[in-house]
Amino acid sequence: MPERARHGVRSHLAAAGLSLLLLTAACSSTGADEQRRSAGQNGYVGGSNSLTRVAPADRKTAPEAAGTELGSSATISTGQYAGKVVVLNVWGSWCSPCRYEAPDLQAASVETAKVAQFVGLNTRDSDQAPAQAFVRAFDITYPSIYDPTGAVLLNFASDLPPTLIPSTLIIDGQGRIAVRIVGTISKITLVDLVNDVAAGK
Repeated sequence: MPERARHGVRSHLAAAGLSLLLLTAACSSTGADEQRRSAGQNGYVGGSNSLTRVAPADRKTAPEAAGTELGSSATISTGQYAGKVVVLNVWGSWCSPCRYEAPDLQAASVETAKVAQFVGLNTRDSDQAPAQAFVRAFDITYPSIYDPTGAVLLNFASDLPPTLIPSTLIIDGQGRIAVRIVGTISKITLVDLVNDVAAGK
């Protein structure tokens, strides 16, 4: 093949390779952006998966979470479960990590029902319909407070960063914060933590 023709082929191959590289990069960037969009809403992102246990002597009283129950006109409050361990889980139907951990939370709530009461705090769902669909999809049997504006969640801002969803507090029988979880949690770990708090640890 003449040198001029070979040079032309090489140029075409280089251009095609560059186009493929740019296309691949664009797809990767779009995928990353989509993951970030699906992780949260209005600046909300998945939690950092950190767990903090507080020794009984160092615990502080938890704020009360109260509001209208999701799917109902009734008012519910964490204060009505005084004497029991309360597991307060912050979630949204738009939150991918929340969907991931939902089956574990439900299973843990059933396994620890004798010593603990689970309460959801549904935040940033401007319409109850998607949140109720979430509850049905995962057969969630414990109640959730409907908090569309995030006002209830803000009461916990010093303990649960409002932009990190999901997050969970375990509150002991004396109404004090015993465990803080930012990010998802497994059933096994959550059951162990609840049982430890119930036992006074």
